[in-house]
Amino acid sequence: MVDESFRLIVRQGIKLGVLEDFKKLAAEYTASAEANEPATRGYEWFIAEDGSACYLNESYGSSEAFLLYFENVGPKLGAMLAISPLEEMIVLGNPSQEVKEMLAGLGAKFYGPHVGFAW
Repeated sequence: MVDESFRLIVRQGIKLGVLEDFKKLAAEYTASAEANEPATRGYEWFIAEDGSACYLNESYGSSEAFLLYFENVGPKLGAMLAISPLEEMIVLGNPSQEVKEMLAGLGAKFYGPHVGFAW
């Protein structure tokens, strides 16, 4: 069986004057992922000190876990992207071809594993 675990690192801008709206949406998305997606390994937001940008660090044990996440959050993404436009998406690991095609449509760059370990 092929290991389809992967991480998704997303950089987004945050439009001026909407930081609190952004934080509210990020908290809602995180709570939903934690409550409804037990196979999602990690889901963390990091905001720049000046509030102008953020990174979202997601971790999935399988492509199926990501597809469940996307099914839940996909319909809500428009609200987030309206105030926090996507700037860069990096995929680290081995997602399925289906997930690769989906994320490639969003401009993702893919990096396969070489060596290393994580706790």
